[in-house]
Amino acid sequence: MSKPVQVYILMGQSNMLGFGNAGGLADACKNKGLYPYLIDEAGDWTVRKDVRFVRVMCSGSGPSKTYNNEWMTIKGNIGPEMGIGHYVGHATKAPVMILKSCIGNRSLGYDLLPPSAEGYAGDPNPAKRPTSGPWYAGVQYDGDIAAAKQVLKELRKHYPGAGKYEVAGFFWWQGDKDFRNVEHAANYEKNLLCLIKSLREDFDSPNAKFVCATLGQTKKGAGGAQGQILEATLNMDGERGKYRDHRGKVASVYSHPLSKGGGSSGHYGGNAETYMNIGQAMGKAMAKLIMNSPGSVPGIDVDELDSPLKRVYKCLVSGKLNEADKSLRPYLAAAGSKKEEQVVHARELNDYLAILVEGSIEAMHGFRESGDFCQLRDELAKNDKSHSGIPAYDSQKETWAADLTTEKAIRAIAIGDKLSAIFAKKERTSPAKFFGLVNDFQKEHPDSFYASRAEAEIAPVRAAIRKVFEEVSALEKLGDLYSKFETIKESRSRFARIPEFDEANERWVAEAKDPGVRKSIAAGKAYLAVFADLAKLNDQLESSSAKNNKITRPSKRAKAEERTMASHLRKLKALAGKLEKLADKHAGGYYGRAARASFQAYTDSKGQTLTDQREK
Repeated sequence: MSKPVQVYILMGQSNMLGFGNAGGLADACKNKGLYPYLIDEAGDWTVRKDVRFVRVMCSGSGPSKTYNNEWMTIKGNIGPEMGIGHYVGHATKAPVMILKSCIGNRSLGYDLLPPSAEGYAGDPNPAKRPTSGPWYAGVQYDGDIAAAKQVLKELRKHYPGAGKYEVAGFFWWQGDKDFRNVEHAANYEKNLLCLIKSLREDFDSPNAKFVCATLGQTKKGAGGAQGQILEATLNMDGERGKYRDHRGKVASVYSHPLSKGGGSSGHYGGNAETYMNIGQAMGKAMAKLIMNSPGSVPGIDVDELDSPLKRVYKCLVSGKLNEADKSLRPYLAAAGSKKEEQVVHARELNDYLAILVEGSIEAMHGFRESGDFCQLRDELAKNDKSHSGIPAYDSQKETWAADLTTEKAIRAIAIGDKLSAIFAKKERTSPAKFFGLVNDFQKEHPDSFYASRAEAEIAPVRAAIRKVFEEVSALEKLGDLYSKFETIKESRSRFARIPEFDEANERWVAEAKDPGVRKSIAAGKAYLAVFADLAKLNDQLESSSAKNNKITRPSKRAKAEERTMASHLRKLKALAGKLEKLADKHAGGYYGRAARASFQAYTDSKGQTLTDQREK
């Protein structure tokens, strides 16, 4: 097998694990005519020999067990993997492995907390993560990753004949346990962002795609914790979400319209159609991400195409979809006069073209639905050269153009263009001033679509301010007021004129005038001055020792070294004396205690070393 196996890793909790009833699936296929690719002519379950399905499960960091290791087929209850596997199998030219590693009743906010998230209690180095022991924040993440990596380590055992693999993408369907915890629900979005980051890092796959799905019972507009989970999941989407760098890399599936009833807590009543529908949607979303990757058409070897189809291929790769369509229609119309294998390739190219066009149409509908009329306008103008002339696209074009003339759209475009003008100033504006411009925009247009986009732009600054607040609070708790106010001073140049920082800064300025605070700051300054002098003293010792080493006569060199060390120890004693006085003067204070501990360490060393003994 020359090509690396394309691995797609599925994670989540019990609904990703799978409770879709196999009997109900058989009824859906045989009596309702659904999912025809699952049943062969004899009425048996089909077996895909190009897609391998492997399922492993572990509890926390405990040992994992393999439950499935076979070519993709139905062997019992299902999760979304069947729909996922068939779509990515069609979209991927290379062999495919669907690798599921998950267990039920786990939260992203604690059990599955990734290493890049705040509060993770494992070891960021995978090699040092424990394989047994107590439960901790992130233990199930560590366990699921370790179980998946063990499968990949024994690749041939799980994919016969395979030599290499690439982790091409991740699927995530989860959230039931998190909506039961207020804090976990509130942090779900930032933890999802960390999950994407950590998965790519753990599998050394920076370009791997990521698809997540919402809980089936939650409708758009829902409030409370379930609404937070929904919004966080949809915000990941590269086309309609908050994060522009997710475009072409991350997709979200809104699963409520696909669910046949019930809720995530009851595993959707075991309805196999729910699991198949959501799986298909997730697989389709991944296929679009794969197919929209520049430079190639998945599943097609350009060297196997005849000249007309090579031109079609080049048009598709370069984005000239209308030219590809213009060439494919007469080619397929004359299929009877073409070689059979070329007709097969032409149909594959046409299927790929249809997916791209459908993706563009869905994106345009998404822009209109979300209220992003600026994007609708811009994409309509951009697509005019590449899509015009394709019937499926042209049938919608007039509707979109008419949408742009409505009062709602005109007002939204004015707001969106105003935000774009603010964004254009970012490179030549100070961070604080830029934040102020965006913040003012949000206040002026709080209910517009573009308010959330504005928030995404300044969210990193808000996060940096929160980090400063946390650091200041920690230093305050420690009693290290000198470092606290140094941190505040350094932060002013970055965050001055940002309301939430300025509000806190007013309190800090007033606090700094307190005589007790000023005394503590002075103590810190004096303490650190001692250790700044110590650093210089050590440099001098190193320099003098280097000079002494150049003396060739041993007796002369020994005397020089003796003089150097004696001088060094005298000066060291003087610095230690300063610490002793500082300890007496500020007894009970943070730096008084540090000075006392440092002086005691000096005494214990018999006057040979002086070290900083501050509490960290």
